[in-house]
Amino acid sequence: MNGGQVKVLDGRFKCCADLQEFFQPISPDLSALQLTTGSLEGRLQIFNLGSFRLTLLETNQALFLSGTRRPQPCTIAIPLEDPQAADPIRAQGIDMPWPGLMGYNHQLHDFDLRLAANTPLASVIISKEHLHERHQQRKAGDLPLERWEHSNQLELCEPIRTQLRTQLNDLIDNQSDAHITKATNQLIDSLFQAFQNPIARTLPKAKRQTRHAAAIELLHWCSNNPSKNLTITELSEVLYQSRTSLFNGCQDHFRRTPTELQRCIRLDLVRQLLLNPKRSDALGLKGVGAIATHMGFTSRSHFTRRYEQQYNELPQNTLRQGSAYG
Repeated sequence: MNGGQVKVLDGRFKCCADLQEFFQPISPDLSALQLTTGSLEGRLQIFNLGSFRLTLLETNQALFLSGTRRPQPCTIAIPLEDPQAADPIRAQGIDMPWPGLMGYNHQLHDFDLRLAANTPLASVIISKEHLHERHQQRKAGDLPLERWEHSNQLELCEPIRTQLRTQLNDLIDNQSDAHITKATNQLIDSLFQAFQNPIARTLPKAKRQTRHAAAIELLHWCSNNPSKNLTITELSEVLYQSRTSLFNGCQDHFRRTPTELQRCIRLDLVRQLLLNPKRSDALGLKGVGAIATHMGFTSRSHFTRRYEQQYNELPQNTLRQGSAYG
């Protein structure tokens, strides 16, 4: 490194809409959804480490993330802690049954991820060209190439699991010029050790089921059209998906109905405005009632009840938080 900026983003977020804005450099069309109830507290850090970019996503709530992948980079995601067995991480619709790497398949054009609460997720974003150069330099054999082509989850066995997590935490804590070059090389070496381990189990890149694809399409449509509140019949006609696929896909992946999904996204946008007085002022919106009405909530009492159910706090309390920070 040459003394340039290493940490290019350190953003804290209290709503999914803010997280989506932070993700613009990585995935411009990211859709994020809060799956669990309670006040969201999260942080996204992005580091430019020369040969690759490192991100760290931390959140106290379970989230669902979906977006397109850029064609050139390969993303290798590594949970830094093991989630609870009852709350597994799910990549491309497949539960991760053991601690491992995920998201690295070279054939994927998009991603969807269910991230468990309180499970920090580090992601190494490295160009496929650079990855293959390292492969040739190491004479790493056919196994990594086969895994990059055909699988999307790889078991991390000990001692590589602890080694990788320690190296990632070390890089996050120390980005001095003298440290980075050696540390990044060691990290890439450890990743290759993981991909070259013949006893590590893998899970394939699976073709999406119809209801999985319907759920992803619905999430993006709702994120892009938050002011529209359609029935499941209308959604079926707009998306050319069956009502059954939409309903079952929503339940499987988001644990809510299509109607609840639309409301959850609108509640998140209300929360963004409540927490950001400058943003709401720019829209000419003053107070909870005006913001709720702007986002399509016609009944103040119903809105307040739904908001409290989602975030375990009253919207007036959120507004006071925003005024204190704003």
